[in-house]
Amino acid sequence: MNFSELNGGTAIQINDFDIRDINEESAEIIKGHLYEHTVVVIKRQDRTPANYTNFISHIGPIANWNQFNFNPITGEEDYNPQDEDGFIQPYDWPNPNTYPVQRVAHKQIDGKRTGIFGSGVLDWHANLNGPTRADGVALQGWSHCEGTSTTWLNTTKVLNDMPQDLLDRCNGVYAEYEYAPELWAKGLPQDQLNVMMSNQGKYKMWLIQQNIAGKKGIYFYTNNKCEIITDDKKLYNDLHDFMFQEKYMYTHYYEIGDIILSDQILSLHKRDTNEPELLADRVLHRITFRLSNIGKPTWCQTYNNIDEINRSEGETVHA
Repeated sequence: MNFSELNGGTAIQINDFDIRDINEESAEIIKGHLYEHTVVVIKRQDRTPANYTNFISHIGPIANWNQFNFNPITGEEDYNPQDEDGFIQPYDWPNPNTYPVQRVAHKQIDGKRTGIFGSGVLDWHANLNGPTRADGVALQGWSHCEGTSTTWLNTTKVLNDMPQDLLDRCNGVYAEYEYAPELWAKGLPQDQLNVMMSNQGKYKMWLIQQNIAGKKGIYFYTNNKCEIITDDKKLYNDLHDFMFQEKYMYTHYYEIGDIILSDQILSLHKRDTNEPELLADRVLHRITFRLSNIGKPTWCQTYNNIDEINRSEGETVHA
């Protein structure tokens, strides 16, 4: 494998790699780059759902198995990859092309949605909507995604550039959050919003965070009803203005088969394309997976000392 930095290192692209060749050695290399660079791009890969799922399972344990409901060929919600013995692994599925997936899609069949987040606006958000949520997300452009884009904000770059005065004001400070998909996913179909709100809760996290590899950045999820707990009344606006600069962002314009992996502790992302006519047939395949919080209810030592963290177990439909 060889690698190239994107937009000054806000993301990294892995070249000359085929996800069908994934093994323990190559997975460790990719995970290392994901920990270090926060956003990893792999262009024009095989779209077979079983191969994509198998690849991600090497990067980290998959968290959203229970959302793999859609047959990627028919778009019908007709099965889930599990039996009485548990989840059926991709390599045991009889037809790799029909392995169930979770889709980000607008299309409807017989009045039923074939995916999540198919309409409306997806503003800055992360899958890490609480300490136990999966801290890795993979998206693959599957069909009709050309000309659409997603932008990632790499907060490791933010922290590296942060002036000492602002850094000092952030050190030892945490924010309180309330899960609020109605804010970052405006126009969400009501049935999806109802499911998501079953996970409604509050949580606390330090502003300065680090992943399991020790890479540091900022967790400042402004669209989850965020309140910084401090007497510094200017900190919210000063941190917001410094953090959301284009030089800390990577925008990915999809081609069919493109895969983007992101560390959800240290990055936010948003959909740039919200026009109904462009979203009408667009399909991404989405998998959430665990990087730093494997088997740990408190995956990051930097907030272990915050009292009474609200821990919401499980996962249904998140961003």
